[in-house]
Amino acid sequence: MKYSQCSAAIQPCIGRAALFPTHQPSASAGYHPRAPITPPNLLDYFPGVGGDGLRLTWAHAANSRAKLSAALTGDEIIVEADVSLAETTRYPVPIMAHPPMNMSDITLEDWLIEVVRSDCGKGVKLDFKSTRVVEPAFRVLARHADYLKGPLILNADILPGPNKPSVQPIDAWTFLMLCRTRFPKSIISIGWTTVLDTVPLKTGYTRDMVDHMASLVKEYSLMQPVTFPVNAALLKFSISEMQRLLFQVPNSTLTVWSHPGDPISIDDMMVFRKAFGISQLFYDMPDEILAPFRAEVYGR
Repeated sequence: MKYSQCSAAIQPCIGRAALFPTHQPSASAGYHPRAPITPPNLLDYFPGVGGDGLRLTWAHAANSRAKLSAALTGDEIIVEADVSLAETTRYPVPIMAHPPMNMSDITLEDWLIEVVRSDCGKGVKLDFKSTRVVEPAFRVLARHADYLKGPLILNADILPGPNKPSVQPIDAWTFLMLCRTRFPKSIISIGWTTVLDTVPLKTGYTRDMVDHMASLVKEYSLMQPVTFPVNAALLKFSISEMQRLLFQVPNSTLTVWSHPGDPISIDDMMVFRKAFGISQLFYDMPDEILAPFRAEVYGR
């Protein structure tokens, strides 16, 4: 696939390698070592959005060859997909699928090859669905990560969230240690498991949940940019808690997500935007919510 096939709207300022110069002058040459370079956050890769997280656009669940092809040639800035472990063969293989699906027409390896070949500089967000898939998936990712032109976002739900969800969180030690040591140029996205089927009124993320998450960031000495994915229906009742979290983790952000049909209104979205800086919120949400919200914000 040629670069010209990619949307002209996707124009990252510079590639991943250029953002992290690997050569440093030696002390013997009269230079002194500088402080470590902090990896850029998501908005740094796309200066055309003017520091406004609402202007970032997402291609959701690109878990098949057809959906990936559409995402790579579409207008969306970030391509999101789910990584699961196919255990139908003797040797389990990381594939692109969202549970309960355990089959796919594309493996993680082939998915990454297609993204690299596209050469279009879009962001990549990989959502890891189980602890078991993390290690083999990261081995695959290590072979391709340096060839990605856009930002790499690594996502996992590492803590239990509100309403006692039955889904088991990803093991925090496994995920955070591997992110920190193997992919120092990545953006780390860590959140809570959630359940929304029978959400009581005014249920949200608690202060204990927020403080636990902040303590993990400090415990693992994460140097990468961190974003916390939060469900919009729960964020409505957790704004002060999330403000506390962003205060405890400097330069962090929230990625607000939802599913079609979730109880979210334009008024709710406006409250979110006013409660946080426009550069502190990203919106990984369906178009049925974002289209009227953008129209309200930008007046068109």
